[in-house]
Amino acid sequence: MDLSKIASLITPLVLMAMMGVIMILYGFVDMKRDNNILQFLFGIPLAAGALGLHYVVRRAARNNTLHVWIAESILVGLMWYGFLHS
Repeated sequence: MDLSKIASLITPLVLMAMMGVIMILYGFVDMKRDNNILQFLFGIPLAAGALGLHYVVRRAARNNTLHVWIAESILVGLMWYGFLHS
């Protein structure tokens, strides 16, 4: 497997979707915590939204890995900026 194949599989929005899946799994691991449902309420939309947006960006960029990375990096950066300043 070469570097271009790995770069096309692992993109910023896919990493963000993995963070959502980790949140969901963390909710399953520690079932006795208070407000455990928040792990699911925030993890599921994060994972589904990031994968959906990844699909849209990949289709708009016509599977060009460089364009996908640039667009997704800008989108994730804007989301991170909005999160920090909200």
